[in-house]
Amino acid sequence: MGVLALGRLISAQRERRRQRQRQRRRRTQARDDPVPLLAKRGRSSWQQDDRSEGRKRVKYSGPDIPQKIWRHIISLVPMQDAARAACVSHAFLRCWRFYPNIGFSNLTVGCNGVLTKAETSRKFASKVNQVLKNHSGIGLKTIKLEFLGHNSSDCSSLNSWLRVAITSELEELSLVLSSEVATYRFPCSLLSGLRGNSIRYVHLSGCVFRPVVRLSCFKSLMNLRLYHLRISEDELGCLLSSCSALELFSFGYCNEITCLKIPDMLQRLNDLQVVGCNDLRVVESKALNLSSFYFGGKRGQISHGEQLKNLTMPHPRALDNAHAMLPTSMPNLETLDISLRLKTDTPMMHSQFLRIKYLRITVDVYSFPHINDYISLVPFLDASPCLESFYLQVAEPMEHDSIFRDPSPLRRMPGHRHDKLKSVKIIGFNSAKSLIELTVHIIENAGSLESLTLDTADCSLGCSDSETERCSTLGQSTLMEVPRALFAIRRYVEGIVPSTVKLDVLEPCARCCNAS
Repeated sequence: MGVLALGRLISAQRERRRQRQRQRRRRTQARDDPVPLLAKRGRSSWQQDDRSEGRKRVKYSGPDIPQKIWRHIISLVPMQDAARAACVSHAFLRCWRFYPNIGFSNLTVGCNGVLTKAETSRKFASKVNQVLKNHSGIGLKTIKLEFLGHNSSDCSSLNSWLRVAITSELEELSLVLSSEVATYRFPCSLLSGLRGNSIRYVHLSGCVFRPVVRLSCFKSLMNLRLYHLRISEDELGCLLSSCSALELFSFGYCNEITCLKIPDMLQRLNDLQVVGCNDLRVVESKALNLSSFYFGGKRGQISHGEQLKNLTMPHPRALDNAHAMLPTSMPNLETLDISLRLKTDTPMMHSQFLRIKYLRITVDVYSFPHINDYISLVPFLDASPCLESFYLQVAEPMEHDSIFRDPSPLRRMPGHRHDKLKSVKIIGFNSAKSLIELTVHIIENAGSLESLTLDTADCSLGCSDSETERCSTLGQSTLMEVPRALFAIRRYVEGIVPSTVKLDVLEPCARCCNAS
């Protein structure tokens, strides 16, 4: 054998060895992640097909994978990545025409804060049009449009986008526009007839919504969220009467509504949320299964709340007379979350919260005059014979409230027992004398108490467990108050805590102090 032939033989052996190594790598990669392997096969499985506009589009020529599987694969990919894949592959382009979940916002289309409102609007519309023109509308399950740069000239674009999206297969519809002035009139005609029969979720914000007839397409709607809408009371009543399967209704910042009426036909409604409606005066619910109500308004009359089990009212003005009103109008409450302005002359309770097991009270920080007499909360505890958990968020103390500036004996309120109270947590614990008095009262009169947590600076939210993440910044007044609060705990609380009660005292970590 000549030298030349021997060289060819050695080269052939080396090439066969490299081929076997490549095959082994491909088998390993296919077992771990088969999709990227298909994308990386260049010569044997993909062929260049189109070079128009300077782009390379490749055509898959490998194994014959059913179109249904391709669609499922592409549905698992984030929208931005699926759109990019459609630009380079005919197979992915065909799948993109049936992509199920589409969402656009200023962030996803790259509209940053540098652009003007008009430029943002033009760029947003251009990007959405470019994406939707390749979508067939078939198989679309979710459409989310957060178009905060909208103006009246974009109405035609919005109508065309919704016309593509609202089909009999759509399940989630979300349209969020600028809340400054609601000028865009939502085309209710798109919801008429048989279109949108499968819709389960609707979120509309910042538009004019004028349904004049019942919308049969909402008969399967389960979650409805309406904010910053121009809609009348009659139109809202017409809309709600179309939603017989509704389970959650969230409503807010609709200034045309002064009386919110929930019809009795909403038998499945169990969660009602109302926020930011300053002109709302009456909330009347006839939904028999309504169990949770969040009311974020300043004032309002609540009727037909006998079945309510969970109530949240974070505005301090909403419950100026809560302790006198709630027990009679909502006798089945089990969870109560309210905000209060404490006074030194808080009256005694005349009735009881017979079923409340969880009570959370947030003391209004901005009350004027600044009077936070925490011992006045004892009537709330006394009127809740089944109370098991008490959560108190306290306000930052004034200097004259400190127990170290008032050497008089602690006040006692004998005759008040809280025998079922098991867990107490006080967030923002400080050296205010009335807060010390309340804490001592609970320790001495809660025979079943198991856990007492005194958090001096809301450390559960402020401190980070990670060595790399920064802790929340604490105010200078909070940092100055923490040592006084810890000294008050050692002097007045620790010595009277029974051995059966677990006492947890939380304070800011060293990184919290350094960050501040």
